[in-house]
Amino acid sequence: MKRKVDDKAYLNYLLQSLNVKELKGICKEFEIKGYSRLVKAELIDFILDSLANEELTVLLKDKELEIVSKEIELALNKINGQDRESIESIKIVNPDRHEVEINFKGWNWDVTSYLAIRDDNIDDPERDCDCRVGSNLGFCNHFWVGFIFSLKQEYFKLEDWNLTRLPEDFEKNIESIILSATEEDDEEEGIKMLDKESEDFQFLEFEDQSITVHEGEIASLEKKEQEFQEYITVYYLAELKNAKFGPRIAKKSEFDEDKVKNVDKLNLRISEKLHDENDLQVGDKVTANGKLTKDNFLKMYIVKNIRKIEKI
Repeated sequence: MKRKVDDKAYLNYLLQSLNVKELKGICKEFEIKGYSRLVKAELIDFILDSLANEELTVLLKDKELEIVSKEIELALNKINGQDRESIESIKIVNPDRHEVEINFKGWNWDVTSYLAIRDDNIDDPERDCDCRVGSNLGFCNHFWVGFIFSLKQEYFKLEDWNLTRLPEDFEKNIESIILSATEEDDEEEGIKMLDKESEDFQFLEFEDQSITVHEGEIASLEKKEQEFQEYITVYYLAELKNAKFGPRIAKKSEFDEDKVKNVDKLNLRISEKLHDENDLQVGDKVTANGKLTKDNFLKMYIVKNIRKIEKI
């Protein structure tokens, strides 16, 4: 289907994804002069006002797929837990109007993105985002996370999408992404999105829950320090290989093999006291209880709050 937004307006959306250096590169490429002191917003307006319609078409053909593909790749990284930001929550604020709000969390910042794709606005959907790209109606990576979520919710059909081109492998790359509700099955509050082919999928069921690590061999053991309010905490980050874990159990009779997950590696945060008391070494096989959490700074799942660890 043909895009209904004109080239100039569409390019304004796309160019929000580029930085000042990239925008000045466009000026050089088209031999536009008088741009050196302009800031980003001024550069975008300057480019759009300076180029003839034929040149706008050339620019669009040259940049569209490159920009869209880069932002989609970043969105997929967020879904897979491989980005500096993680998806903190997904809320359907108005199911009838397909209004979705997604919160993202970085190391010390938060981003909220809003999207609503319906039959009556699919040519240019309602959208907003806290980030610099999305706040100017650009197609930021947060937008594409919402786009993929809305598509998985069947709020629209991909063949009806005409606003942007999509990479040839787009459908293949999102095929394994699933939506998962919380235990309460609350669509408005508790939806998660994860790629079944990512390693994080193994941990989804137990995120922020108490677990028992039934078995795992210490493959690496690294001493670390963490400073908070001038207080230094010493701990050890252990990576287990061939680990088995499941819901926390208080006694062996509660063990259920059907609920056990097998993973190639599992990270444990172990206090200095527990490490020294057990004389832990690489090669030791251990068992422990703790809470499985996603560490946004280290970009990994870690078992924390370990009160007891034993060699087996």
